[in-house]
Amino acid sequence: MLNPVPFFLTDLTAQPDPAALESLRGAWRWLLGERWSPLLFSAIGDVFIELPVGAIWWLSTATGDLEQVADSREHFLRLLDGEQVDEWFLPGLVETLRSQGKPLSPGQCYSFVTLPVFVAGSFSAENMFPCEAAEHFALSGQIHQSIRGLPDGTPVQVLFGP
Repeated sequence: MLNPVPFFLTDLTAQPDPAALESLRGAWRWLLGERWSPLLFSAIGDVFIELPVGAIWWLSTATGDLEQVADSREHFLRLLDGEQVDEWFLPGLVETLRSQGKPLSPGQCYSFVTLPVFVAGSFSAENMFPCEAAEHFALSGQIHQSIRGLPDGTPVQVLFGP
C-alpha cells in the first residue's frame, strides 16, 4: 500500500483491517484474480490495486467496474495531483457525509444503502453510511458477481439471510 498516503488525501482514504483485506480478496476474486496488491483505499469504498507488472487499476465497488488508470506507481502518484482526485475520491460527498455526522471509525469506509447500479441507488449522502470495510467488500462483491452479465434494466431482487 502507499505509505505514507499523500497528506491531501488523508481525509479521503480509509485504512481497512486484515479482515477487510481478506473479504476483498474473497468477494472480488471473480474479477480481480489472485495476483494483485492493494495500493490505496478510498473513503467511499473503492480500491486501487497494483499488478505485478506495475499497472494500477481502479475498482469501483459502487459500479463493479475495473479500469486501468496508470501504467506505474509513479504515474499514479502524478495523477493524484490532478483532477482525477475529484472523480476517484468524491471529496465533496465525503465532506457532506462528515458534516452530516457520519464520520468513519478505523476499519470503516462509506457504503451504499442501494448500489448506484440500481435505479434507486445514487452517489448521495442520503444513500451512504459508515460501514465495516469487510462487510462492504463482501456484499458489494457478491452483488456485482450475481448481476454481472444482466442487461441494463433487468429487474433483480437482492435477498440477504441464511
